Amino acid sequence: MVGLLTMVGFGLRKMVLRSSSNVRTIEMNSSQTVIEPEIETEQPIEIHTAIPEEVRGIYWTSQTAGSKRADELLSYMKLQKLNTVVIDVKTDDGQITFLPKDQTLIPYIQKKLTIPDLDGLLIRLKNDGIYRIARIAVMRDGMFATVHPDIALKTANGNFWKDSIGSIWVDPSSPQVAEYAISLAREAYARGFDEVQFDYIRFASDGKISTIRYPIYKNDGTKVAVMQNFFQIVGDAMKQSNIPISFDVFGMTFWSDDDFNIGQRLQDVFPNASFVSPMVYPSHYPNGFEGFENPALFPYEIVKRSLDKGTEQLLPTWTEGESALRKHFRPWLQAFNIGAVYTQKDIEAQIKAARDAGASGWIFWNARNVYE
Repeated sequence: MVGLLTMVGFGLRKMVLRSSSNVRTIEMNSSQTVIEPEIETEQPIEIHTAIPEEVRGIYWTSQTAGSKRADELLSYMKLQKLNTVVIDVKTDDGQITFLPKDQTLIPYIQKKLTIPDLDGLLIRLKNDGIYRIARIAVMRDGMFATVHPDIALKTANGNFWKDSIGSIWVDPSSPQVAEYAISLAREAYARGFDEVQFDYIRFASDGKISTIRYPIYKNDGTKVAVMQNFFQIVGDAMKQSNIPISFDVFGMTFWSDDDFNIGQRLQDVFPNASFVSPMVYPSHYPNGFEGFENPALFPYEIVKRSLDKGTEQLLPTWTEGESALRKHFRPWLQAFNIGAVYTQKDIEAQIKAARDAGASGWIFWNARNVYE
């Protein structure tokens, strides 16, 4: 018996040594050793891409994202060493461009989806190392207004109010507007987008503002207060869900703490965002601005000064150093011919301005997705 036990013990020891990667031993006491199989667990697949140290991006419409044009632009991005794409998951007229899993979002989808295979697209982009941002237009939303006419802006005769290009808007005071934005953002992130970007986060402009009849907003409160509430609600929800977010703002918000009658101020947006993206398109500044007869002809100066002014505006209440503050800026830059024909020189001037201003990156806008 002693001999047999010795042989068994020796054989068992050899088995443990040979299989040490699959078992672990637990010393119970000086006379007992228990061998416990190690349970192999599958590591969860990480669907998100880390934020690049410098975002170098371009904008895609949903039509581009769901067509062969996406392959063409992806090849272009690799050639130009671009690492980020911003994609419409909701069009500027409010239609969701893909099939969501959240059933509460179904009433707002397109009849014919422009991104029929969102999951496949996001996987392909991730495999190519592309950081993916979902763009959501919020207050300019004809689809949501049609489904919920009780929160849509109206005229005195009860018809939908429309801006100068015919777009329908919803009342920023409505809690439903913020709730919808949060739900769609969570859906986009859960599907694989790495960040959510909110656009049209303001009161309506560019039309006959005096004819607007607000269903909820009343003049007993300021537009600034309404938007402060929106930024905080959305910002808090995204933080709780660990979703990186960016807010698009007018370039002029970096120059002044005035809300320009749209309720949008940098000082209110900034604390609630991971990044702020001012639309500092040089062509969108008025002639004579800062002494420039045609600001579009001075891409470096306009972009650089805009980001510097935003920094000056926030520094008095910022405690973590100026360079850290500037890293929260990621400007939209001009890649279209308005005010001037934009050549390689103008494109590179804007990039240099963003870098010299200490921004964490930049994204180029061209509504037709024509990038040269």
